[in-house]
Amino acid sequence: MIRINLVPRDEARRLAAKRRDKQIGVVIVSTLAAVILLAEIVTRGEADEVQAEADVYQEQLAELTKKYQQTVILERKRDELEAKLKTISVLERQRRGPVHVLDDLGIATPEKLWLTEMREAGGAAVLSGRGLDNQTVALFMRNLETSPYFDNVELVETKQVEEGKAKYKEFSIRSRVLYAGRTPPPAPGPEEKKDETAATDAGKAKEES
Repeated sequence: MIRINLVPRDEARRLAAKRRDKQIGVVIVSTLAAVILLAEIVTRGEADEVQAEADVYQEQLAELTKKYQQTVILERKRDELEAKLKTISVLERQRRGPVHVLDDLGIATPEKLWLTEMREAGGAAVLSGRGLDNQTVALFMRNLETSPYFDNVELVETKQVEEGKAKYKEFSIRSRVLYAGRTPPPAPGPEEKKDETAATDAGKAKEES
């Protein structure tokens, strides 16, 4: 069968251009849809990766938080235990304190000095007695100051007394009694030990030079 195109040439060109524009539009729309779909797939994949990474970090944070809380609890228990041990140590020293006070008092008393009275109230003590001379009384005070159970040793008064041909110094001394003992200074840390060693070495070097 023979077909004869009876459409005018200009109309045919217009229809061809219209079909071409329609085809181009379809291609553009398809391309945009493909790009959008691809972007959605890529974005969703990245979002899943980010979410998975966030979940891992969240688990790590929860684990660290748990460990931190456990550490805080352990430190609090350690502090409570140290406080209890310190209290027990103080109570133990206070229990044995009077014995040590009397022992140190006897050790501090020179041969030529005699105690006649000791009054103590609220940790404040007054010692009264007689000594051969002022030097003996001063020695007694120095001995008391070296004891960890006596502090703030002060001379209240001295006066000359005579018994027959013998002359004595009658004295009264005030002191604070520490039944728990004087708290020893803290042990030097590593840095302090280094500084002390360096100072000692420097002193030796200076002496040698």
